[in-house]
Amino acid sequence: MKSTKNNAIDKELFITALNECYRRLNETGLTVKDLSKEGFTLLFQSAYKAVTTR
Repeated sequence: MKSTKNNAIDKELFITALNECYRRLNETGLTVKDLSKEGFTLLFQSAYKAVTTR
């Protein structure tokens, strides 16, 4: 039961971080295709950190 709740929280954080990534991309006029794999990884790490420290 506790594991299921943690998974739901993890999924919610993941989705929130992805939303933040796309918000940042839209703000700059870029798309995911404009980024390298490493670029998106850095973007996601930054977005994840931002949403978990709010």
